Amino acid sequence: MWLKNLLTGGLFGSIESITKELIDTPLELAQAQVLKIKAIDPSGQMRREITTSTMHLYKIYIYVMLVLLLLSSFNIGDTTQILGAINSMKELFLPITTAFGTIMTASFGVNGMNSHKGV
Repeated sequence: MWLKNLLTGGLFGSIESITKELIDTPLELAQAQVLKIKAIDPSGQMRREITTSTMHLYKIYIYVMLVLLLLSSFNIGDTTQILGAINSMKELFLPITTAFGTIMTASFGVNGMNSHKGV
């Protein structure tokens, strides 16, 4: 319950009220978002864990797709089921790759901005 109070009010409520009063330009809006992120994850540990988990999950997706393609190429197992699985995996390729790219880009963008600013 204390976590809910912290996230819905408390620290973040006061940060949000301060930023609402001071935000006038898109740059200030972006800086306010960074302030919120820094308040949630000051050391960047959560961001690094999310990035690492995402990378591991994407590797699993690639390995499963590779195994399915090898099974299909060498006619191992039931070909109709394998082809169905391959088609399902192909439909997921664009959403999974887009999510992976977005998370990685955001993570490296934060890293780049932090090193640029010397944080």
